[in-house]
Amino acid sequence: MDGKFPRGAVVWQLLASVMFLLALTSSGRAQSAPDFALKDVLRGQEYTLSQFKGKVVLLNFFTFLCKPCKEEMPFLNQIDQELKSQGFQTIGIGLASTPAELRSLAQQLGLNYPVLVGTDEVSKAWKVEFVPATFIIDRQGNIVHKIFDLRSKEDFVKLIKPLL
Repeated sequence: MDGKFPRGAVVWQLLASVMFLLALTSSGRAQSAPDFALKDVLRGQEYTLSQFKGKVVLLNFFTFLCKPCKEEMPFLNQIDQELKSQGFQTIGIGLASTPAELRSLAQQLGLNYPVLVGTDEVSKAWKVEFVPATFIIDRQGNIVHKIFDLRSKEDFVKLIKPLL
């Protein structure tokens, strides 16, 4: 075989890779978004996801130490400000971080959207195993996009705008 893969193996490997990437970025069927009740680190107010039903929501899971998370959060803040008047809301959920760390990060980055203290229960309900993990939820409360890596502002906007 002189070090080459058989043609069939290459095709299957390519197909598996494409399916994996599709699974990471979007779900084929609408899945109802699990609700939660979590406290905001800046205002002390409790938020539930269900209170945003009727809006398109970008839900971003992150940790205090996650460098890619910190890179995309300013984009998410800009998108929130630019699209808020069209029925859009960004929500951040900090995992494996103290409220003080989350508060410090939100203040340092000048975030205007709610930054909530996450729990293991919420992390499990959303099946978040690594960060950044971002979910885009339609006005009916269904998860329409799942993103498990760093994205540009433009990439997020392309996914959000058709839902507004």
